[in-house]
Amino acid sequence: MVRGILFHIIPLLVPFIVYAIYLYYLKKAGGEKTWQGKSVAVLTLIGLFFMAISFIVLWVFQERSADGVYIPQHMENGKLIDSQVIPRKQN
Repeated sequence: MVRGILFHIIPLLVPFIVYAIYLYYLKKAGGEKTWQGKSVAVLTLIGLFFMAISFIVLWVFQERSADGVYIPQHMENGKLIDSQVIPRKQN
């Protein structure tokens, strides 16, 4: 679960991290540039674009089982049974 969350949050944060590093070295070299509304808006759009790409990549490469029956999580005799995919019977 954490891996899935990080897989989508990191692409959103990468543009901000890169820009922060750029501002750090610019300030170290004597520049005066700071975080501005326009740059934050552009970084947010870029991050959302990267996040959308990560959703598409995950959707394309996730495992699918088209030859089975999905049984959702349920209670059986007072115990919680995990969801599962049961293969269809081959005749």
